[in-house]
Amino acid sequence: MKKVGRTNRLTAVILWFFTISYMGLVFYLSSQSNLLPPPIHGTDKIIHAFVYFMLALLLYFSLLNSGVRRYLFLISAVFAVIYGISDELHQYYVPGRIASIGDVIADSFGALIGSFLAARVSSHG
Repeated sequence: MKKVGRTNRLTAVILWFFTISYMGLVFYLSSQSNLLPPPIHGTDKIIHAFVYFMLALLLYFSLLNSGVRRYLFLISAVFAVIYGISDELHQYYVPGRIASIGDVIADSFGALIGSFLAARVSSHG
């Protein structure tokens, strides 16, 4: 592992702050019983994919700026997918919400695309 400089350390802290805050926001929103359903059928899968696309990007660049250089694509994608699965399990216990395999698939698709794009952009994948 390469030593992280002062500038990268600050960048890493800022990125981790946004990543953890984003995860908290996802958890908070999935805890809400009264979220309005999307107006068009199937739009929720697009929203799920986008949310986990963004999470995977944040995870990838947080890890990269923390000095991780190996398996970035795999780590960020797998962690985002696991978070998506845990979020669906969490929703199972929220009144008015349901857990859905379709949502996990959409989350996973978004996470894989986000990690892939981050790897392509950063050339560390």
